[in-house]
Amino acid sequence: MTPPQHRLALTTRVTNATGYDEPRDSISHDWIGLAQSLGLVPLLLPNGIDDPVDYLEALRPDLLILTGGGDPGTDTPRDRTESLLLEYATGHGLPVLGVCRGLQAINLHFGGRLSAVAGHVAADHPVILESAFAALYGADATVNSFHELTVPADGLGPGLVPAALDGHGNIEALHHKSLPVAGVMWHPERPGAPAADRALFGRLIKEGAFWC
Repeated sequence: MTPPQHRLALTTRVTNATGYDEPRDSISHDWIGLAQSLGLVPLLLPNGIDDPVDYLEALRPDLLILTGGGDPGTDTPRDRTESLLLEYATGHGLPVLGVCRGLQAINLHFGGRLSAVAGHVAADHPVILESAFAALYGADATVNSFHELTVPADGLGPGLVPAALDGHGNIEALHHKSLPVAGVMWHPERPGAPAADRALFGRLIKEGAFWC
């Protein structure tokens, strides 16, 4: 008998359809491909739904991904959806991984701040790994990069721990001290992501806050 697959809940971005005045929720096919390559069932989370928490509970995911695309504070329906989902997840022990915008949202949720950064759009660069992430990725790694906002060294929210830094000390990955909440500024679903991202997914699903 085939063992049941773990379920991966993915937030979506709001986009405009070409030729239509019709905002839509969308997600890159890269995410679907990554989920399937990891043996995970991808489940998409819509924006604008009255009660996204009820919807999430009905899906019964093993891991919540706050996906990338855009900046926090620029998309009210998505901001509301992800804020409610993150609040629920942190209160119920559901593992969370924030990707790029998702990491930024996590930092803001815990009272941190963001700042502008140059040279991080479509530009691979090295990072130094710290904390438990070094055991997965090694002491350093090269990552893809598609963001104009960063978490500065002095902008980390209370309760969060740096897990990777760029050459200027900006936060490129983080996790919570005790909750199963982590984030990476690079995109695991895109080319140029470290192979160790696969191990990160697996450990979050199976162990939650594996750094404790």
